[in-house]
Amino acid sequence: MATTAAALVLLAASSPFASQAVATQRPAVPVQLFKMTLQNNNRLPLSQDSIGTPNLDLHLYGDGRNIIVATGSGANFPRTFFGLCKGPCGFSLRDRNNYFDLRGSASMTFTTIVSGFHRVRPIIKLADGSLLIGDQAEGSVADYHQYTISFNECRWLRLDPVRGVTLGGTWVVPDLSKVDEVGYFDIIPGSGAWTEGLVVEKQPPPPAGGWIAVSAFELWGTPVAR
Repeated sequence: MATTAAALVLLAASSPFASQAVATQRPAVPVQLFKMTLQNNNRLPLSQDSIGTPNLDLHLYGDGRNIIVATGSGANFPRTFFGLCKGPCGFSLRDRNNYFDLRGSASMTFTTIVSGFHRVRPIIKLADGSLLIGDQAEGSVADYHQYTISFNECRWLRLDPVRGVTLGGTWVVPDLSKVDEVGYFDIIPGSGAWTEGLVVEKQPPPPAGGWIAVSAFELWGTPVAR
């Protein structure tokens, strides 16, 4: 009887129906969930009005109110610029209609140039409200380059949404099947200094050594209806 039962298990596992059942459990092939566009015509702080992609809500973290949208005529304009942040800063985007399933080969792709030790790191906010920052970080001081970070390759720590600092000494294993927000973060303050009395358009550029600039940002995964 034991031999017969084992044979039946092997037969069931090798059947096309079993293969189909296993296949349906695999994460879906990622699609582009959004591609952020910026529509500022002047050098202004990043705001909801800056986001040109429909149905996306902007959320600022740390000293994110001092992230600038820099404009110009080059290939990498407009772009977000973090050089005037007085502390760690970043932002995320939330789709009004869908959560994000970021399992499997889901990823974020961005084009950036950095200065000094600054790097672009992913942040996510889960459906339960937890804000997390990933240990993957990218950026080149030489020129603009495109990078891709896979979410399932990241290790995650909790992030204080106000101070922008990591919390706790243990890694968090998040449920990536239902992510509310996705964005990027710089854990080092910018090298610039605000000149009192000047509007942001006329603030002097920061010296070399302390900033990130991101000219393109897109998210790949699977949409999950809210």
